[in-house]
Amino acid sequence: HRMADSVLGVLRKKIRHEMNELADAMSVGSCANMEQYRQMVGKVEGLAWLEREIIDLEEKMNDPDARWD
Repeated sequence: HRMADSVLGVLRKKIRHEMNELADAMSVGSCANMEQYRQMVGKVEGLAWLEREIIDLEEKMNDPDARWD
């Protein structure tokens, strides 16, 4: 599990970094229009979902009694 933990940890950090970059860009008004704003919000939502899935997976991998259904 050590290799998987390491890979998932790196992936989770990259996802968090990208989410922060998008949030920073939106907060300073870098969106040219509402369409671009919606696109960026959609990316953040997708990354947040993926991050949560990775966290859940990491928890399952560390729990010998975890159910995989």
